Amino acid sequence: MAKMVINKDTQEVVGVSLVMPNAGEVIHEAAMAMRFHAKLDDFIDMIHVYPTMAEALKIAAISYFKDPAKLSCCAE
Repeated sequence: MAKMVINKDTQEVVGVSLVMPNAGEVIHEAAMAMRFHAKLDDFIDMIHVYPTMAEALKIAAISYFKDPAKLSCCAE
């Protein structure tokens, strides 16, 4: 599970929680993004290798705008 807390006015990511195997390997991307005031579009536009756990951050950002279950990467 990946959860992003955002500022609704600016879409800046102000918090990230991860509950997944090897979360410690992924959280650094979120920490750096927050350090540089990244917005949802910054996570969405960044290339994430598929399939990796880090891609969860991109999917979490996309989920603000779309249902992840309807994305080609996540559909069952």
